[in-house]
Amino acid sequence: MILRAAKGSPVVVKLTRPPRPLIFPTVVAKPRRGDTLTVSVDDLAFGGEGVGRVNGYVVFVRGGLPGDLLRVRITEARARFARGVIEAVEHASPDRREPPCPYFGRCGGCRLQHLAYPAQLAFKEKQVRDCLE
Repeated sequence: MILRAAKGSPVVVKLTRPPRPLIFPTVVAKPRRGDTLTVSVDDLAFGGEGVGRVNGYVVFVRGGLPGDLLRVRITEARARFARGVIEAVEHASPDRREPPCPYFGRCGGCRLQHLAYPAQLAFKEKQVRDCLE
């Protein structure tokens, strides 16, 4: 803002900054235990759990594969992540296979039998590379 005075008087100049825009962080509503979410799985975690994100919130799903679209019931909700179980597979990954073992999912000895063998090899290679970096 510039104020002009009479002839011969000093000129008063007041500099002001434009107001800062208000920036509000996006608030992600944390799901609660028992909530049902639709999760798109995009990666596998170290233990073989599927990793998906819902509005930036990480959800781990046992039995989920990259490329799956799942309806998941939340069993554990934390501040930064949740764990859930599959209620329904809405769209299966192209790498999903019928596990050959009748005890798959119950004994816990093999976590990737429902994943096609070439995809299993790629996942295991990625794990080794990640450990060596």
